[in-house]
Amino acid sequence: MAYLGKGRREDLFVLATELNLRFDKSMTIATLKDLITGSEGYDEELIKNLHTTIVEDRKSNEERIHIEERALKLRIEEREEKLRIEELRIDEQTRKDEFKLEKLRIQAQFNLGAATSEGSNTKFLVKEVSKFIHRFDLKEDISLYLKLFERQAQRLDISQEHWVLIY
Repeated sequence: MAYLGKGRREDLFVLATELNLRFDKSMTIATLKDLITGSEGYDEELIKNLHTTIVEDRKSNEERIHIEERALKLRIEEREEKLRIEELRIDEQTRKDEFKLEKLRIQAQFNLGAATSEGSNTKFLVKEVSKFIHRFDLKEDISLYLKLFERQAQRLDISQEHWVLIY
């Protein structure tokens, strides 16, 4: 009878159901043990075998459920890892595409013509150079103004062909 105390209460409920005994869900292990041993037609060997089978079935079910949960967890982790790798691949591809696009933009701007960009640079230079060069005053000497202008233009590395635009 000591074997009846080794299982769980749920195992004794299943055993009592197998023996067609009336029981209450609030019964304790000791009460269920007394109910089972006090039943008519009690055969200790049969009850022991039934109890052992019930306990083994429960344990195998618990183990199966545990294995299934672990397998499910592994599948979820693998799926998350695949998603993470895919996101990294997409991010890398996006960066490459953005780099290529920027490269194409730069090439297109370069290919549109240096003349267009030179004109815009010259306009910028005219505005910038006018800040550095003094205005010509009619009361002063023109040769002094031209020498100052020439020095400033050379210092700012402006080619002579653009000097006319700045005068």
